[in-house]
Amino acid sequence: MKTLVLGLGNDLFGDDGVGCQVVQQLIKEREAGKVPWAPLDEVEMEACGLTGLKLLDVVEGYGRVIIIDTIKKDNPVTGRISVLKGSDLRHIPGPSVHYVSIPQAFSIGRAAGLEVPTEIDVIALEAKNIYQMGEGLTDEMTQAIPEIIKTLQRLLENHDKERNSG
Repeated sequence: MKTLVLGLGNDLFGDDGVGCQVVQQLIKEREAGKVPWAPLDEVEMEACGLTGLKLLDVVEGYGRVIIIDTIKKDNPVTGRISVLKGSDLRHIPGPSVHYVSIPQAFSIGRAAGLEVPTEIDVIALEAKNIYQMGEGLTDEMTQAIPEIIKTLQRLLENHDKERNSG
């Protein structure tokens, strides 16, 4: 089963761009041979600013996706990490009829006969302000990047252990 590590976000909204920045950093490090825990034949990485149904073009053909993205929470602590399963994500409609959540998009994709991931993990990152324009991550989010990468590595390694033992 091929895995996609998908960094979501918008670099123009500060900390909201962390998912993209982490994946872009990992792609460069992997090209330099510094990320042996994400083998090219099993794990692909992509930074992406798309949302809703447009994500189907990105995730089609993968059995598993690990999404790195910010999450909106009350009283957030910038850089705090939560790992969620796809079943933890909201299936309710978004704030507009033009918005489709990730679970909704994947469900629509399956109904349309597309091969979309059945396994979804999310590395969810709290951030205080993801709606104010401004490029670059805050110091707090930048300091969280090594732990974000360790969390991703653990998810990939644990999945491999489960797959090899089953």
